[in-house]
Amino acid sequence: MQKKFILLSIGLLALVVTTGGALRSQDAPPTSPDSDRARHMTAIKLVRALNTAEFRYKTKHGAYATSDELAASDEFKVDLSGWSLRLDVTADGKAYDALLEDTTDKSCGYAAVTDERGVIRQSKTIDCAI
Repeated sequence: MQKKFILLSIGLLALVVTTGGALRSQDAPPTSPDSDRARHMTAIKLVRALNTAEFRYKTKHGAYATSDELAASDEFKVDLSGWSLRLDVTADGKAYDALLEDTTDKSCGYAAVTDERGVIRQSKTIDCAI
């Protein structure tokens, strides 16, 4: 039952990300603070899903998943259109860090960052307010 709920949640996140990306064009006007906030909340939800997937993968396999292992598993199936994910796992598989960057934010480079502790941080380039 819990696995179905997780899969449904991840599927809904994929739908939100896919729809959000399809509505944007390269020549779109600057985004409003409300649309930025919605995009940031999407990033946080995706990073939470990543943390959950990594936890489940480690519980099952004894180590955190690399990006290739995670993509091949059933733990994290989402569409990352409009996002760039960089996932680094230590050689022994006991730790990871991930950076999810908004590729549509050309001016401030918004990103959400996390690690195996599950702490999520938000960042932007140095000249932009968080």
